[in-house]
Amino acid sequence: MNKEENGFTLIEILVVVAILGVLMGLVSFLVVRARKHGEIFATEQVVKAHLPAAIDRFYRELDRQYPAMSVKELQRMKAFKGLELDNEINECSECLLVSLRHPSLTAPLDANDLGVDNPFLNHDEDIFNKAPAGTNDPTAFEVCDAWGNPIVYIHKNAYGTPVTITNHQGLEIEVNALQKPDGTWYNPTKFQLISVGENGVQDESVEMGDDIVNFKRSG
Repeated sequence: MNKEENGFTLIEILVVVAILGVLMGLVSFLVVRARKHGEIFATEQVVKAHLPAAIDRFYRELDRQYPAMSVKELQRMKAFKGLELDNEINECSECLLVSLRHPSLTAPLDANDLGVDNPFLNHDEDIFNKAPAGTNDPTAFEVCDAWGNPIVYIHKNAYGTPVTITNHQGLEIEVNALQKPDGTWYNPTKFQLISVGENGVQDESVEMGDDIVNFKRSG
């Protein structure tokens, strides 16, 4: 009498292992893709919605002027007179944050307003000579995207002048306000906000790479 064979054969085990491997790879791919889409969506909300709304509120409430993107501009405001920084790296983002926390605003910018994990970082370990008005912390934080790059802020009066930031890879890069194919500026009467994206560098081509901006690019 033949005995019934119990258990799995080697081939069956290999097939099961292969199927499990494929399923694990698919799950990992979906998780990575979902995380990437989440980072893109969160940064788009900051660059296209939350920050523009805060900047427009600043413009309405503080004598129709745009937030500062340099310490010299900050010093012209009574609340920030005498404020100084050690360097000009990340200055546009640092000064934007200080401006948007101006104590006279009806709704000063808070970290919870942006929908990004750790939106305020200090890549260059910069410190103000004193705590800016509206905070007890002299740390020169930058407003950052979901990948940890300082979000570049350039107002209309500074178009044409590159700014320097430290990206999430620790590299210093220059970022420029962007022009249309005909040579005119995007958002010519307001400001540009630029996230250099996951790759940490600016892409000035029409395709724009993974950069995220607060205006629509034209071909």
